[in-house]
Amino acid sequence: MPRARMSEFRRDPITGRWRVVAEGRSARPDEYRATSSYRSADAEDCPFCEGREGRTPPEIAAVRPNGSVADAPGWTVRSIPNRFPTVDGVGTEGATAGSGMFQRAAGAGLHEVIVTSPAHAPGLPHFTSSHLRELFRFFRVRVRDLAARPSIRSVLLFENAGPESGGTLLHPHVQLVATETIPFRLIEELEGFRRIADSGPSDCGLESVVAAEARAAERIVANDERFAVLAPFASEHPYEIWIIPHRHASTFAAASGGEVERLAELLPAVLRALDRVRPGASYNWYIHGLEPPPGTGSGFHWHVEIAPRLLRVDGYELGAGTPVNPVPPERATAELRAQLEKERSSAPQKR
Repeated sequence: MPRARMSEFRRDPITGRWRVVAEGRSARPDEYRATSSYRSADAEDCPFCEGREGRTPPEIAAVRPNGSVADAPGWTVRSIPNRFPTVDGVGTEGATAGSGMFQRAAGAGLHEVIVTSPAHAPGLPHFTSSHLRELFRFFRVRVRDLAARPSIRSVLLFENAGPESGGTLLHPHVQLVATETIPFRLIEELEGFRRIADSGPSDCGLESVVAAEARAAERIVANDERFAVLAPFASEHPYEIWIIPHRHASTFAAASGGEVERLAELLPAVLRALDRVRPGASYNWYIHGLEPPPGTGSGFHWHVEIAPRLLRVDGYELGAGTPVNPVPPERATAELRAQLEKERSSAPQKR
């Protein structure tokens, strides 16, 4: 029996958290099989399908190319309040009860669902290029609208795709959660960016990480004039990918038109590559960004993170608080890069 490859601890250069890369773990026997599945209405009864607008809360915004009226058919993208919100209401930040060891704060914020297609059909990786451009422009509009509210500090745009992602409806959609507080994960990243910037060659810590990854040339999946695509050195998830704009800005709301259009190509392409490497894999993707108070800079650099959901967490990971990743990011990079290059070479040449 061949000897499993050695495990190693890797320290995330941004957050300082440790992860284990244990390639030998991928050969474990698995007598369990995933039994979870979408608990979804089928297309016959889906509340997100065109023609059933009366089954959702009144729309907040929509793309209606033919000028149709709100909450009626004729839309291509539609945003509605989440009927089961994670956070609810604004203007209530701060502790509402308790003190000392036991503190509480209001779950203040806004939670939207963006229905990304009127059809009950395959999602983001399979949309047409024109619809993707329209969709990502709409994403930026909604992020900007929420970010413009004085009390909002963070707007998280994300998708749950597949039964292991936390998704519950098959109809393609993404979500927006805007909060008056900064989520802990973003605080960790912000502190890491600042720490690296204090000792690094760049005023931006994430840009210093990208530059170091470019020099190492082991985990860069793709790199062009607008974005770097990389598998983080201490990846928490197998095939985890970050898409990072080269131009510094703290929030997706500040993304340029060119960046929005390129991201509309790049993110679906990476998701298609992931599906070819791990067919049917569930995943989450989310955009991290901070909304600094007017006239200030946060030091944050917005970016997209893709987290494939391929594993069940075990007792060591829970007890130690240390994720174990059986797919080294260098291997993930090689596999995903090969798939992106294959798609690029087979695509019709633009004239």
